[in-house]
Amino acid sequence: MEQTWKSRLDLLMRQKGFNMKSLSLRAELGETYVRDILKRGREPGVEKMRALADVLGVRLNEIMSEPYTVTRDSEDRGFREADAPERVPFDEASDNGWAEGWQARLPGGSAEVDARAGAGDGAMGQVLTLRSGGIQSGHLVTGEWVVPRAHLGANPARVIFIPVIGTSMQPILNPSDVVAVDTTVSDIKDAEIYVIDEGDGPSVKRLRLNHDDNPRTVDIISENPAVPPKRRPAELVRVIGLVIGKWSRM
Repeated sequence: MEQTWKSRLDLLMRQKGFNMKSLSLRAELGETYVRDILKRGREPGVEKMRALADVLGVRLNEIMSEPYTVTRDSEDRGFREADAPERVPFDEASDNGWAEGWQARLPGGSAEVDARAGAGDGAMGQVLTLRSGGIQSGHLVTGEWVVPRAHLGANPARVIFIPVIGTSMQPILNPSDVVAVDTTVSDIKDAEIYVIDEGDGPSVKRLRLNHDDNPRTVDIISENPAVPPKRRPAELVRVIGLVIGKWSRM
């Protein structure tokens, strides 16, 4: 029989030595919360389910792994099973992309993240953990985009949207633009535009490989001629993803 989130939660609870009351109390959710969601039809809220997962020592998507959407009609924005469209889970096994920490509220949704420096533990709101070159950094999710997959040309669950800050990429990109970034792409190809992380938050730059250098280097290029290019060892350039589109205000 196919497992549901309820059966997975019940199994994990028993494996960890809890009953419904003790698990509810350990997660500081009151005495009856787990019983309410397992036996009385109450829809589980995102943050409360995350609290249960933390107590059980697992990731949230190890419990809520079947397709679902997040409802807006309950007090705590709970989960509701969905027949369609299917939600694509995050792939945490990938070396490039994000770890669990954000989930789309809308079917086919992609996260828009703050393009400034990473958010610390005290940040308010949902945080998306981007991983590049083995280094992780958290960024606040500030919005959600839903673009038909046929137009996007990539898996929406692995695309992030980042607002452009500054004028270094003018005239191609302006400060009011938002770029779509395919985080499944980590290989550098000549003269493509990427989102990279140089340690102070994501930035949008054109990259050009210098194949004759040994070891290889990469030129980090701004389209604005007033901003000189930088040359870095290729192994030190941490790629978050490839820019696959932009949205501009008229």
